[in-house]
Amino acid sequence: MGLEALEIVTSLISKIGTLNLSGALALVGLALIGVTVLAYIIYGLIKLGKWVTSLRAKEFSLFLLGVGVVLVVAALILP
Repeated sequence: MGLEALEIVTSLISKIGTLNLSGALALVGLALIGVTVLAYIIYGLIKLGKWVTSLRAKEFSLFLLGVGVVLVVAALILP
């Protein structure tokens, strides 16, 4: 499933030379949205890092337990 998404992106990149004005504007808009999403992800990771470092031992262990449960559930759902 991940390779299908990669195929779509590579086909868009290969068609850059043949895009008309509306296609080029749409591509620029998607790029701006992507940069904004990336900036918010980086900001969230920094806030998460600051929050995790301020946790006490009990809170940190509960946080790790929660992360472990999420990873196990994801591993059960994905295959």
